[in-house]
Amino acid sequence: MNSPMTDPTTSGDATPAAKKAPHPLGWGAFSCFLLLLWLSGLILTSCDDPSAQGDTDASFSHTSSPGSSATAFLQDGTYSRLLVEIQYMPGYRPSDSTLDQLRDFLASHLDKAQIIMLEPQEIPSGNREQYSAGDIRNIEQSHRKHYSEGSTLASYNLFVDADHTSDNVLGIAYYNTSNAYFGKRIHDVSGTPPLNPSRASVEATVMRHEYGHLMGLVNNGTVMQENHQENGPHCTDESCVMYFAMNRSNFFANIFDGSTPDLCSHCKTDVQAAKED
Repeated sequence: MNSPMTDPTTSGDATPAAKKAPHPLGWGAFSCFLLLLWLSGLILTSCDDPSAQGDTDASFSHTSSPGSSATAFLQDGTYSRLLVEIQYMPGYRPSDSTLDQLRDFLASHLDKAQIIMLEPQEIPSGNREQYSAGDIRNIEQSHRKHYSEGSTLASYNLFVDADHTSDNVLGIAYYNTSNAYFGKRIHDVSGTPPLNPSRASVEATVMRHEYGHLMGLVNNGTVMQENHQENGPHCTDESCVMYFAMNRSNFFANIFDGSTPDLCSHCKTDVQAAKED
């Protein structure tokens, strides 16, 4: 993404814009929800435009830019199943509620006969105070186990135990099937509702936002039907999970009623058109 949700070490995360797609966060179908993130300039998610590296699967590139495999995610012609692999460093396993909410989001918006949520797997700490996009890619290369094969599209999610090299980033989409989440920062901004969002709410929102970028939103692999894009591949609708309007000096606040934001009607229209294309 172009705003503080893009990875500054490349050309598309928290601040700069990624080659193919950047991204951050906003809120979707929800009306009264007091999500007050007690952090100045909190960046809920970010996109990272990767520099291509060696690919493990000869039939499908897993090292392309976020959004470049939007059709593979949205349609069922080639891939009728989606496998979701999740790895985490000690102390940062995503909650079961988070994973349930992610499954619901994917089942609702993707044309897949089956969403396969693998049991999260613990991996060793990277023993770093901060992780760059390059660090994240190296960890994936060492630990990822599942790749797209046959009728199954595989996606990868990594929860690390420290912050991103850019302050306030909660997540990045750094490859066409890969997302990373910065567990320490997520824990720092989470708390007890209503004064603070629950950890599950933050995790689920960030995961949905990053998968939205893998799905080509906004206008980054999935074509807009009407103009609703601003700040890179993000939505103009403040109630959409793909919305982003923050910078490092801003205070971020949204209204929360206990539900996790979803795609707005414009993003849903884009997704539907792509599925029917």
